[in-house]
Amino acid sequence: MKKIKGLTKFALVAGLSIPFLFGNHDSASAAAFKDVDSKHWAYQNVEKVASQKLVTGYQDGTFKPSNNVTRAEFATFLSRMFEGTDRKNEPFTDVNDTHWAKDAIEEGLALGFIQEVDFKNGKFEPNKAMTRQEIAKWLANGLKVTNGEYDTIANEIQNGKYTLLPVAEYYKGGLSKSEYGNVGLMLGTGIMSGFEDGSFKTSGNTTRAEVATILIRFGEAMKKKPTDFKGLNELIEVAKTGTNMLSATKFEYRKEDPFTNIIGKPHTFSRNNAGVATIEKMIFVEGDTPQKAMNSSIFAKMFIGKNTFFFEGDNGVVKVFTEMTFTSSRDKLSIDDYSNGSMSTFITNTGIQEKEKVKNYGLTTLDADNWGILFKKDQKVKYWTERFNEYEVGRHDGHTTDDGTRFSFRRN
Repeated sequence: MKKIKGLTKFALVAGLSIPFLFGNHDSASAAAFKDVDSKHWAYQNVEKVASQKLVTGYQDGTFKPSNNVTRAEFATFLSRMFEGTDRKNEPFTDVNDTHWAKDAIEEGLALGFIQEVDFKNGKFEPNKAMTRQEIAKWLANGLKVTNGEYDTIANEIQNGKYTLLPVAEYYKGGLSKSEYGNVGLMLGTGIMSGFEDGSFKTSGNTTRAEVATILIRFGEAMKKKPTDFKGLNELIEVAKTGTNMLSATKFEYRKEDPFTNIIGKPHTFSRNNAGVATIEKMIFVEGDTPQKAMNSSIFAKMFIGKNTFFFEGDNGVVKVFTEMTFTSSRDKLSIDDYSNGSMSTFITNTGIQEKEKVKNYGLTTLDADNWGILFKKDQKVKYWTERFNEYEVGRHDGHTTDDGTRFSFRRN
């Protein structure tokens, strides 16, 4: 068994010895490429992958950073990151014995980051541009075969009862549930991320410059354990429990009162019988500035923007975003009816402040201007709310449902 270079443990998966390479190549330089100068946004990463010969240039001295990466190219890039002799005869009718990427494809099949079942009619289509969803899957497969924990995590995210992914496609559509685990691994490890508009662009293509950055991140992730990634820990906790409270804050549960106790259970507005609410998910975000908030949680990007209000300099509060449902018992439900009907501190009449995030991620939220449109008698509506929660040491809070079930926590 060979040791994975740069790592402290061995890998043996299905009889395969998989040493990980990230270096030890003849030197090269991005400066040699006519179309990648020092001002290019990906210059440093192109420099790294070029010097390690993970991604090479063309005979005319160009790197072609804006070209889309094909399946054959990406198979080759990944094969260069592994030092192994295992091969699996490829069954593809469109990859002949003299094809320049044949060996890389056969290595990818042997290692498992390429899987035959993903291709139709026995064709690999080597010149087809890779989609971001495909790239996510190949890289996730690479993580899984080198560390079985990633396979378990991917399954937990994909099949989680309360899974939430911080990409626009989660609510807007465009990402199948079968890909939740793979995309979750990419987001949680930071190997791939969403765009400014919140989308993952699952069907979009990826340029050679972008792939250079992705390969660097993949190499760095391979040197770590799954538990080293805070974002991955949050994704797992939410998938299992509906909240990121333990992984994102210093709160702890009181007694035996976890959040799962109250998920989906009715909470009647006992003060005026205006309706019945249920709480479905709860996302906590630390920080007293947008930047601190963004750094504190992988989910912050869904809710926090440049116009989000914070109590700056005050570490005594934490943002809480709650997904809930409400069924009105009235034909015309006023804001006062809603605001004054519940005794729970988690039933708030405040929607997500950052309207751009609401639009980008396809969220439904409370809006004072459209109150009468959102709530109709006997119709269940699901939406997100926003509030501050006290965060001083010793502070405690909670929520109780109609049957007396309780969710409670405190800051220790």
